[in-house]
Amino acid sequence: MVKNDINKKQNNEDILLFLFAQRKLYSISKRIFHIIFFVNLLFYILGLFSTVQSNNYFIAIYILWVIAICLLQIKVSEQINIAATMQELIDRKLYGFNIYTPFLNELKLRKRALKLKEKYSKEFIKQISRDGKQGGVKDWYSDISGVPIERAIILCQIENNEWENQLRRKYQYFNIFLLIIFVLIYIVVFWNNSVENLIVNMYPILPVLIDRLSYIYRNHNNIEKGENINRSLDYIYENIKELTKEDVLNKAKEIQHCIYDRRKYFSPIPNLFYDFNRSKYQSYSNKYISDLKKKLKS
Repeated sequence: MVKNDINKKQNNEDILLFLFAQRKLYSISKRIFHIIFFVNLLFYILGLFSTVQSNNYFIAIYILWVIAICLLQIKVSEQINIAATMQELIDRKLYGFNIYTPFLNELKLRKRALKLKEKYSKEFIKQISRDGKQGGVKDWYSDISGVPIERAIILCQIENNEWENQLRRKYQYFNIFLLIIFVLIYIVVFWNNSVENLIVNMYPILPVLIDRLSYIYRNHNNIEKGENINRSLDYIYENIKELTKEDVLNKAKEIQHCIYDRRKYFSPIPNLFYDFNRSKYQSYSNKYISDLKKKLKS
């Protein structure tokens, strides 16, 4: 019989290393996304001035920046994929799922994690010595002790999914609002121009509009996937007493594939927004999981 020691295992040195590394990779990815956004915003602001738009140097720099965006996006995708794979490795180790698969190259992931640990040694020590409320990586999951392993896994998956979905929905509204503001400002500035000039003058604002539109689209897909996962988890939770242990574990493995797929198509949420909302959602998450656990223990 597999013992539910997830809460204990999550603070093992090995797990904390990967938790730190995946968080750092996501953080680096966010930094690149932020650079892209703010440079796009700069082009947007400069593009509101007709004299700047007609400057050949501005046009040349703009073209180079568009090429740079493509290269940066490739770099970000690589970082995100590695971070998502590290998260998948962590969860599989904690849940007792198979980790011996080609895409989970633990040796390669460990080398990457150790490099990040060495490069950011002070930050590493700080994070592994603190819990989530203090900005660290200890006690990643809420207390799910006292229930069988298959039920504990479902609780962890619920926490993984619900926490993020709430945050993403809130941030989605902000991005839609931001996009509307960008469009309205552009229309107001060029209101007296002909439709032809309105289209011609549009090129400097395209990067920031495409950036926000693509983010809104990716985030929408992420939320949609999360809601589908939630429906599956809700069904398992509500019917868990009628399901055998093997049935629950098999369904949890299927859901884990969906969680991994969702993580690979990561849409970054700025750390400032995350930190501002963390206490609220973490408190809610702890209470929510505690209530769910009581029912599973009864």
